Amino acid sequence: MQLTAEIRTEHGKRPVRRLRNQGIIPGVIYGPEMKPMAIKLKKQEVEKFVHALSEAKPVTLQINVDGETQNIEVFVKKVQIDKVTDEIVHIDFYRPAMGHVMRIEIPIRVVGKPVGVEKGGIMEVLHTELPVETLPSALVEHIEIDVSGLDLGESYHVRDLKLPEGMKALLASDEALVTVIVPRGLQAEEVVAAAPAETAEPEVIKKGKKAEETEEEKE
Repeated sequence: MQLTAEIRTEHGKRPVRRLRNQGIIPGVIYGPEMKPMAIKLKKQEVEKFVHALSEAKPVTLQINVDGETQNIEVFVKKVQIDKVTDEIVHIDFYRPAMGHVMRIEIPIRVVGKPVGVEKGGIMEVLHTELPVETLPSALVEHIEIDVSGLDLGESYHVRDLKLPEGMKALLASDEALVTVIVPRGLQAEEVVAAAPAETAEPEVIKKGKKAEETEEEKE
């Protein structure tokens, strides 16, 4: 994804508000090897890609710096949305340093239909994103997990993931990402099916005891 940006000299609430009224979105670029750089982007251009904006997807900013056009590879760190108008009011971009780890959240893509769902279970996705610590070279746009093998009551855990070298999950290894729930109705059916075999023997024992008590009374 590529966006065109310009250096922003406007600062403060009023000047920035005027920019937004002109169809311009203010933003900033920061990172471990650079000073924060105030920028501005065309709202119309950003809105074309707003559905694809993600921490895990690199963005190339084409920007004129000191009369020279530069292509800076960054990642979207934060998108501020106006609560009333639902419009983008500010974007933070992060420029990582090569060899330095970055902390981001990568979207999780669930594929397959669990065998447990075929048996009447309900699939529940507990995490739609995975927080990770990763090198830029190991970054992927999403993490795909195949849940087709999950049976009733089973879960797909963080420990089951196969992450790229240079990437580490920031959730506990036993944290469940997807689980197949056994509905109460299905549990009740299992209990009813097992009940006759369990109650048959106690009833016989009870009758035998009563008979013994009757014999004792006769004596």
